[in-house]
Amino acid sequence: MRGSESVPSLYVFECVELELTLKLATGDDEEPQESDFTCPIRLHRDPLCQHRYHCTHEAGVHSVGLPWFNKLHQFLGSADEENRDSLQELAAEKRCIVEHILCTRPLATSPSAPVRGFLVTSDLSLGATMVCVTSAYECILLPLLSSVRPPSPPLLCSGPGAAAGPASGSPARGPPDVSFERHMRNILARGSANPLVLRSGDGAAGGGGAGAAAPPPEWLQLLSRATQVFREEYILKQDTACEELQRRARLLAAQRHAQAQELAACHQERRSLREAAERLAVKYDDARYRQDAMARRVRHLAGGMRSRLPVLSDSEKDMRRELQGVDEQLQHLQAAIRQVAMKREYQKLQVDKAGGGGPGAGLAGRGAVALNAQQKKCVQGVLREHGEQIATMMKQIKDIKNHFSF
Repeated sequence: MRGSESVPSLYVFECVELELTLKLATGDDEEPQESDFTCPIRLHRDPLCQHRYHCTHEAGVHSVGLPWFNKLHQFLGSADEENRDSLQELAAEKRCIVEHILCTRPLATSPSAPVRGFLVTSDLSLGATMVCVTSAYECILLPLLSSVRPPSPPLLCSGPGAAAGPASGSPARGPPDVSFERHMRNILARGSANPLVLRSGDGAAGGGGAGAAAPPPEWLQLLSRATQVFREEYILKQDTACEELQRRARLLAAQRHAQAQELAACHQERRSLREAAERLAVKYDDARYRQDAMARRVRHLAGGMRSRLPVLSDSEKDMRRELQGVDEQLQHLQAAIRQVAMKREYQKLQVDKAGGGGPGAGLAGRGAVALNAQQKKCVQGVLREHGEQIATMMKQIKDIKNHFSF
């Protein structure tokens, strides 16, 4: 080997032991018998799931699922140190899932009957199914475990929250962030099953048949082994699921009882709060009425005290200024009235003088004075205007006197 060439290396991540022949159930005092044998094993990759491989040999067919395949592929393909530190997480992953699908040699003494061929297909009604051709050239449909394949995505019509159930951390609901339905599915999930046993030369038989040449004790051991698998994978898990359902029912009943008590307490507290609110409303109305009465009394007392003070208030000062202004207006109006009266007397005297002296002379003179129509109209207008002014002034004086009670 040249020094420049790279030396290939083989790293073993996990070892898997295949049960070629069925391990028979033994008693408590008996020692387990070594019934396995060695034979070539051919490895076939599953075309539907890259995490699963099928092993064919002289004793039948095994299916091996590798849940850690993706993480191992990412770990080997990563170049940075951060992804290489995930080796511990990779070691904590679930181990591979081994499924014994078909057994053509249940006992070491049974003749070899290898599978002539097989094909893995997928159908909507059948799911992941293996089609096997036996040594007698019979076609057998064998379903594969669905736990190896990833679950189908949720429907679009189910909505974002329909696929994931309500999360809870209680023991009755399972681990955190896992719905109770998924928890029950995990409990009822089967890790193994009884393989389909073929009798050499006769085709398919039941889960406990081993061949015509098998002695009765081995028949009984095969039947005990099948019964034990059914008990462990079906009955015990169903009992566990039943206990889990009962525990969940008790928990929900306790929660319902506690919620009913809390609801009753809330109703009682609401009634008490409503009664307290009614009492507070009555007290508030009473306090408001008393406050209004006290405010009116305080305003009345404050007005009485202000009226008794020797110093005038602002409103009283404004009233005094207004009265002084009214007094000045009255004096002005009285002076104007006196002037009008003096003018009237003066005009009357002038008219009397122009008439010749006495009253009779005045009348004669008045009759003798000749005034045209324009002059008469002008004199009448002046007299009417002065009369109206005098009447208006007298009315204003009377109103002011009535207002201030003079």
